[in-house]
Amino acid sequence: MNHEQSFAAGMTSPSLASPGMPAALPALPISANTQPLPRLLWVDDSRMLLSLYQSVFESLGFEVLATSSPNEALQHLSSHGIDVAILDYDMPEMDGGALASLIKDQCPMLPVVLYSGNTSIPHVARRWVDAVCAKGAPRAELLATIERLSQHARQQENNRLRTFAPSSNH
Repeated sequence: MNHEQSFAAGMTSPSLASPGMPAALPALPISANTQPLPRLLWVDDSRMLLSLYQSVFESLGFEVLATSSPNEALQHLSSHGIDVAILDYDMPEMDGGALASLIKDQCPMLPVVLYSGNTSIPHVARRWVDAVCAKGAPRAELLATIERLSQHARQQENNRLRTFAPSSNH
């Protein structure tokens, strides 16, 4: 079974379905709060996989900006309010580690997930990302990672805003 088939199969797994959810879609690990689903920037040099990821995650309610160009991804950062970046590691133009370092230069607080089929990600690449998920792992793992990182980023932003809020004790 290739990655496209295993990814699609992961979307129909009965073990991921919950009462009230169609069997074709997994239950989201997104908490019961009223936060909107994160806006994802997804970068992968395989246009076929990129199209599959975009279609599946949009059907789950995410907004997905998908590109096969690392340079285009960098342009999206400032203008699209990205919540989580998901990067392939093995790309011909620029590897995911190098792209992650450029993303962190522009947006240090943006959560970055390296989503790769490569099992030997160099340590130097890992230092720029917040999580690494294997493309062969169950989709629930990636969904849980997106939720965990986006919640953490929201908490950090809320803490930052509270720190800089003017005091009313004058």
